[in-house]
Amino acid sequence: MVTGPADPDEIAVSRERREMQIQWRDGHASRYSFDLLRRECPCALCNDERQARAAGAGLTLLQGPVLRPGEVQATEVKPVGRYALSVTWSDGHDAGIYSYTFLRGLCPCPECRPRRAGGS
Repeated sequence: MVTGPADPDEIAVSRERREMQIQWRDGHASRYSFDLLRRECPCALCNDERQARAAGAGLTLLQGPVLRPGEVQATEVKPVGRYALSVTWSDGHDAGIYSYTFLRGLCPCPECRPRRAGGS
């Protein structure tokens, strides 16, 4: 099997630090806060809400409890095949499938951040 940038070697979830850490097979390490992962949930509902906000939609209906930054907790993280993780959040949301390719592209480290913003 050929490994690439989106192949995780080790995944650790710390509820105390409220973060997920992924050590990638190419040696890169990523650390994601729960706030970042919940905010960037890749499910269709969350994508639609982000697009509506970007387009200036006036009213967004909220479902479930309203959590401020620093409050959301991952209550369960489990693999989806060999390509992704499923996360259940403390606000009840569980529709996002976080592919390893998505997570690698979301890496917030200083090395990856400029690439995400369109730089190299």
